[in-house]
Amino acid sequence: MALEGEEGAPVWARAFAWWLAPAGGLYRAGMALRRRLYEGGVLASRGVPVPVLSVGNLTLGGTGKTPAAAWLVSRLLEAGRRPALVSRGYRGGSPGVTVVGDGKGTALPSPPAGDEAAMLARRFPRVPVLTGAVRADAAERAAREFGADVIVLDDGFQHLALRRDWDLVLVRGERPWGNGRVFPAGALREPLSALRRAGAVLLTGNVAPETRSQVAAIARGVPLFTARMVPEELLDGEGRPAEGLGALRGRRAVAVSGIARPEGFMAILAGLGAEVAEHHAYPDHAAYGAADAARLTESLRRTGADFLLTTEKDAVKLAPLVRGAPLRALRVGFEIGGADALARLVREAASGGRALP
Repeated sequence: MALEGEEGAPVWARAFAWWLAPAGGLYRAGMALRRRLYEGGVLASRGVPVPVLSVGNLTLGGTGKTPAAAWLVSRLLEAGRRPALVSRGYRGGSPGVTVVGDGKGTALPSPPAGDEAAMLARRFPRVPVLTGAVRADAAERAAREFGADVIVLDDGFQHLALRRDWDLVLVRGERPWGNGRVFPAGALREPLSALRRAGAVLLTGNVAPETRSQVAAIARGVPLFTARMVPEELLDGEGRPAEGLGALRGRRAVAVSGIARPEGFMAILAGLGAEVAEHHAYPDHAAYGAADAARLTESLRRTGADFLLTTEKDAVKLAPLVRGAPLRALRVGFEIGGADALARLVREAASGGRALP
């Protein structure tokens, strides 16, 4: 079975990947050894007293893990469960466990919390959100102190130190593996055979037929679903509902994004009829500062745009910096093919699915 190659990549990129291939082999061997040590009990995989459902992927970069985690939380709430969200956090900088959201409506701002965790705490004010490098500590605290009866672990597929009951693995529908090489020569975190550990696989975006057949051949018997990102709601800078999505049609906006794949955000804005005067694209997890705020407000003034328009994740960082400027955030979510069947798998796993190392 052939993987997609490196056709179309610049010569320097292919040469660099070739040069790093030996390091990729060492990384791959190290990952395999690490897994065997966990499976053999040499390294301890800690369990917690409630089921743990993980959302993850096989590659570096964005596949939509955070929207998928939000989808799981919503389905668990609908089923009458008491979920908590646990992640490592990003640029949180705090040692130990950080309570980003206490499940009672109190949430930390983005800098100490990390942007995605802060966004999720604001979206789900009644769901505890905790971060920590030792995710087992965060999960235990969520169950013991906050009464969670199920944990949703964001970006947890390779986190073997915490025993999971079920893994949802996300795969991009087009060019899912990059150049097909393992880090640092490519984007893969581990070999494709790891898909066999998944409880379900979610193909995201435009799904190429070869991607579907490839995944089905690798992960035989693993339930396969598809998802596409859709706009859900327009929010103000504080995360409150603003105008309806139809209000974007014909309105001029200065777009701001600090996400892994800004082209998806821009495609949604175009579909909603927004007229983007300028787009300021920052790196994923960008740490905005006063200079950025000044640049954006000047762009707003110069273009005569109606508002700054950003992602929900970026809004938690931008809102405190651009107070007084009209700011809108687009909330997006997944529209899943076979959503009822996937929700049933989630409920079954939350009721005590098979334990994973």
